[in-house]
Amino acid sequence: MLTARKRKIDGEGRLFNSEWCTKYLVEPLNEGVVCLVCQNTIAVMKEYNIKRHYLSKHSSQYDGMVGQVRVDKIEHLKNSLKKQQHVFTTYKKDTELVTKLSFKICESMAEKGKPFSDGEFIKHCLTIFAEYACPEKTQLVKQTSLSRFTVSRRTNCLSNDIKETLKERLKSCEAFSLALDESTDISDTAQLVIFIRAVTADFDIVEEFLDMGSLYSTTTGQDICEQVLKVVKKFELDPANLCGITTDGAPSMKGKTNGFTTKFLNAVEAQDVVVSHCIIHQENLCTKVLDFVDVMKSVVLCVNYVRARGLNHRQFKAFLHDMDSEYADVVYFSAIRWLSRAATLKRFWNLREEIKFFMESKHQNVAFLSDDNWLNDLAFLTDITQHLSDLNLKLQGKSQLVNKLFEHISAFENKLKLFQFQLSRATLIHFTCLATRKREFPDLDCANYVASVQKLHDEFGNRFPDFRQNEMKLKLFAQPFDFLVEDSPDDYQMELVELQADMDTKRKYSEKSLVDFYKLYMCEKFPNLSRHARRMTSLFGSTYCCEQFFSKMKLTKTRCRSQLTDENLVSQLRVATTSVKARIDKLCKDSQLQVSH
Repeated sequence: MLTARKRKIDGEGRLFNSEWCTKYLVEPLNEGVVCLVCQNTIAVMKEYNIKRHYLSKHSSQYDGMVGQVRVDKIEHLKNSLKKQQHVFTTYKKDTELVTKLSFKICESMAEKGKPFSDGEFIKHCLTIFAEYACPEKTQLVKQTSLSRFTVSRRTNCLSNDIKETLKERLKSCEAFSLALDESTDISDTAQLVIFIRAVTADFDIVEEFLDMGSLYSTTTGQDICEQVLKVVKKFELDPANLCGITTDGAPSMKGKTNGFTTKFLNAVEAQDVVVSHCIIHQENLCTKVLDFVDVMKSVVLCVNYVRARGLNHRQFKAFLHDMDSEYADVVYFSAIRWLSRAATLKRFWNLREEIKFFMESKHQNVAFLSDDNWLNDLAFLTDITQHLSDLNLKLQGKSQLVNKLFEHISAFENKLKLFQFQLSRATLIHFTCLATRKREFPDLDCANYVASVQKLHDEFGNRFPDFRQNEMKLKLFAQPFDFLVEDSPDDYQMELVELQADMDTKRKYSEKSLVDFYKLYMCEKFPNLSRHARRMTSLFGSTYCCEQFFSKMKLTKTRCRSQLTDENLVSQLRVATTSVKARIDKLCKDSQLQVSH
């Protein structure tokens, strides 16, 4: 038995008749009809229903109005309806604006590492500004939610959105590498930081903070491996695309049997992964062979005597001011800060006369400041440390290609050969402090320092084995036109022959940056070389990004914020360090629109 289909009124396409407005005091609204008098919506756009509503409720009052009087009354009722609609529309827009303002302020607070409770202070300042500068906006400011609970919740929302966006970006990447480092926060919790550098098929580079895991007990290779495996699973990373792992070189990271890299690579069964020790850490270890312990110890003792005592420090600065010195103070030395040794030695050298006078006035034994041999060693150590500091600065920075980092190391090794040659002939053009000392002490024997430079050169030659064993791969990536075809792997030989014969492409190679060259001219013509280039581009050369992250972590989780939870710490640091922008408009739509706190 057939049954009649139920009629759908909204599908009948009924049209509003303009005459109904004058006859029945109605107005079309949102595909329906609303009564101008009582502002009730009439269920069906049909004259029978509209007429029945008018006759039953309003005819006795409005039938007597005819002509211009009726027209004026209808116009008045229409204006009243529009004003009411405007009130609701304005309220909705203001509520959405308040939510967006709250998100933007929370984003800015996270970027600057401000405590969540500062939101109330910011709101107070905005209220004062609004009361005097734009009183009509005062209520809007008061409605903006900036309590510490709201700021915390908003920051977590921003972080989660950034994480989802990053996760989507990583799905299109064909090669990625990880950089890991571990440090303790103010509450002695070991925090494992993981950064990722991924490269898409079009050579777009994604270098971002991936995640941070808290280790509350031991920090063995197994503990670190379990944390990293969780992160890899969370972000749905394909281990087959893993190209490199860079760590701080600690035994728990690189141990051959129980180290993280061994356990992790066995767990994911990844092949041809470049495992490297941070190039900046290795460069810093090379400096340990400079055997000038007595010089550094005496310098640190003098600096600490001046800086560690408040009275001495004030008197020394006043003394420098009275002497019209170019420098206002000495510089503290910290062994864990890469550049502090060079800064401390350079400032001490420039203020050596002032320091000697001040220390003697305090009856301190500084006989070494009158010892010619000690001063000669100080001059040499200051110069060579400055060269090492310049190298360190070149190795720092994000998004540096591994081949460029290793080029800096190779160049410095050649500089050391030059220094050795020049010192043996008393040529001091690259040793300014030693040259000054030579003028003060003509009997200076520069040959004494040739052995120190040779020792430093040998140490550089023994370090960086992980980069040296991949030197041919890096050269193939960075210098494809100069690479001998017969020395290349079989997969690349035919493409190399064609590439080296292509003069147009060779001209582009000299005009563009290396990544842009591969991105614009290599992807389609030379797929094997492009795949190799993606792997090399994805490699981290250092853990600089992790060290920079730890600096922000220590500024965020301070002694006054030692109870900051791991979730809130990660969220705030993710917003502060990422280049991915949160989709605040989307978050506003997804958030419950409320006025609180």
